[in-house]
Amino acid sequence: MRTKVITLATGALLLMLWATPVHAQEIPPLPHAFYGTVEINDSPAPSGTEVEARGEGIRTDIQGNPIVTTAAGVYGSPDPMGPKLIVQGDLLDGATITFYVNGVSTEQTAEWHSGEVTELDLTVTIPTPPPTPPSPGGGGPMPPDTIPPRISDVSAANITETSVDITWKTHEKSDSQVEYWSSPGNFSPLDPERVIEHFVHLSDLTPATTYHYRVISADRADNLTVSDEYTFTTLGAVPAAVFTSSNLSISPSEVNIGETVTISILITNAGDAAGSYEVTLKINGVVEATKEVTLGPGTSQEVTFSTARDVAGSYTVDVNGLSGSFTVKEKPAPPTPPVTPAPLAPLPPPAAALNWPVIWGITGGVIAGLVIYWVVRRKKRA
Repeated sequence: MRTKVITLATGALLLMLWATPVHAQEIPPLPHAFYGTVEINDSPAPSGTEVEARGEGIRTDIQGNPIVTTAAGVYGSPDPMGPKLIVQGDLLDGATITFYVNGVSTEQTAEWHSGEVTELDLTVTIPTPPPTPPSPGGGGPMPPDTIPPRISDVSAANITETSVDITWKTHEKSDSQVEYWSSPGNFSPLDPERVIEHFVHLSDLTPATTYHYRVISADRADNLTVSDEYTFTTLGAVPAAVFTSSNLSISPSEVNIGETVTISILITNAGDAAGSYEVTLKINGVVEATKEVTLGPGTSQEVTFSTARDVAGSYTVDVNGLSGSFTVKEKPAPPTPPVTPAPLAPLPPPAAALNWPVIWGITGGVIAGLVIYWVVRRKKRA
């Protein structure tokens, strides 16, 4: 719609043509004039189509209201001196004007402003188009409607964490439906009411989520139109993982050089989304080891490290901000083994008791032999 203030010449002409007789001291308001295109069932209205303005206080059956088209698809003329649809009467500024084509309301409205000329395109749906009025160029019945509605002014408004209002317009009365998805896709219930200005409320949406959507409308002839793809994002904080560390354990707290110390900590995801978290062990401020855990929302996992030291001393432990310590001692000297005395040599078996008769017998035999030997030897010398 384009609006412009009527020129002085046009205003004077309208005043002369359409002003009603009044007393000399009264100045009648200038009428509001309209012109533009006119379509019936999405096709140019044939010549001979009647266009009328109605409303409280609006005068009809006067010159200029209604107006009959002389060319297909247009009513009135942008020419300042050309014909127009004239709206006048006992009207206040801003009064509502409703437009009719062949007696059927277009459901399009405008505000009345004295002295203005407005270009306004009109569309109307007539279930059973009337026969084409006779015209110099002949004519025939209206062709079937095969053109889908034209969608415009698609918008998402009143966005909350879980809902949104989708609105759009069509140039003719059509039903309303919205396809929307983040993953997977959904369809709003079909609203079969045929309207020009469409409204669909979507609910039960996920907070902080970007949705894609298309609007869908079909006219009475079931000509379907699907809009381009649009997006909106619901309000709310983006789901995130929130990790906490607790229950640091160091066992044992005192060891000897080379012995193993076990260090464990409990990691919990207190957020509302899964995520990964890096757990870092520092000993005396130096990174000793790092492990990564992945946790779903509301879950926990114990993470364990092992270490051994080859130098005695006290060691500080830090695991993601939780601290503790352990002590390493020198290995104690091994104990001196006890001296085991050498085993004593076994005592000889006790001597057997002497058999004196045998001894004396042997001794006597020896002496007797020596005596005999000495006697024999003397005899030989002799």
